[in-house]
Amino acid sequence: MKLRRDIKLYIEAELRDYHQTKQDLLEAKHDIILEGYTIDGSGIRGTNISRPTEAKTVQLITNKRIRRMQQVVDAIDKVLRMLPDEKYRLIELRYWQEKQGLNDEGIAQELNCDRRTVYRWVDGIMLAIAIEMGECHKGATIVGA
Repeated sequence: MKLRRDIKLYIEAELRDYHQTKQDLLEAKHDIILEGYTIDGSGIRGTNISRPTEAKTVQLITNKRIRRMQQVVDAIDKVLRMLPDEKYRLIELRYWQEKQGLNDEGIAQELNCDRRTVYRWVDGIMLAIAIEMGECHKGATIVGA
């Protein structure tokens, strides 16, 4: 089963941005928690401040940006926790350690495996993340790219 090219590119972009997304998520939640008693978003403090904690909780739950970032982070976290060490190292080398500038051949050498193995591992990891993110489901027939 192969992912459509556009879905794979999207998942790879989310994986590259994973650490920044986690940071952005924390900051967005922190901003809402530290925000004043504004309930209507107008910037004017309302007089209905009897339940500020509940208002902030509702904002945290209903904010679409926060919800989407949380979904992405949770999906990637879940898959990363299940990966054996060599596949986790693959993710680090390919998506998070651009300073080393390793191409797929270099990554394969670093992991003591064949380049085709690297491709299979990447495809499997991308599929697992896509399933967790709801971009496809386990029984779906995915169009090859």
